Amino acid sequence: MRKALKYITLIIILLLPLTSFSQKWKLRRTELIVGFGGTDYYGDIEKRSGFPGLRAVNLSYVRPNVSIGGRYRLTERENIKGKLTFGYLEGSDEGTENASRNYAFITSLYEFSARYEYSVIPENIPVNYSLGNFGDGLKSNKANLNTYFFGGLGGSYFEPLPKAELDGSDRFDNGTNFALVVPIGAGIKYPLSNNILLGLEIGRRFTTTDLIDGYTSKYSNWPDSYYFSSLNVIMKIENYSNRGFTP
Repeated sequence: MRKALKYITLIIILLLPLTSFSQKWKLRRTELIVGFGGTDYYGDIEKRSGFPGLRAVNLSYVRPNVSIGGRYRLTERENIKGKLTFGYLEGSDEGTENASRNYAFITSLYEFSARYEYSVIPENIPVNYSLGNFGDGLKSNKANLNTYFFGGLGGSYFEPLPKAELDGSDRFDNGTNFALVVPIGAGIKYPLSNNILLGLEIGRRFTTTDLIDGYTSKYSNWPDSYYFSSLNVIMKIENYSNRGFTP
């Protein structure tokens, strides 16, 4: 009789994902995100031919960024996220069609943005079942690679410093230090455990300024823009009101 009860209990527990565990995401709607990555600039210095962004990345001028943010899940596929990022942008005319001009710069930049995310492959965290005297328990290994696209609105505060021939030139202009930004991009994340995920994200920032590098000219057809890539560690925060439920 006891053996039969154990098997009945096992069957019931294995069926739980179809009911209560289908709503498990609601217990951990909030996430804390810490990231580290690289930046790439596109503007009037180190300018390369072609539509902005449709060019090879110059790894010698990729600079670091660090970020912290938070995400809140609206539905299984929809999220909103706020993120603060600090990074450096750098560029030089060296090796380009404007090498004789010899302008260069480095800019420190702070960006805050709010975004909407939509998952084309929704997040699925593995479920651990604790079966007590059934041994070590069971684990449902159904994690997938959550894939999402995002878009949003934000602002950047930046401080360009001139280098090479731009230093001391009357062409340098640091009178503008703020711009609106529109971040667009994509990301992936994968669970390492129920509460810890690893993510990778890359996004383009369209801006409203042509002075992130401190220089503009009559030949400039587009505002400056830049890219952020980020490797993220994501920590889920369990809702205190649901602490009594432990899947």
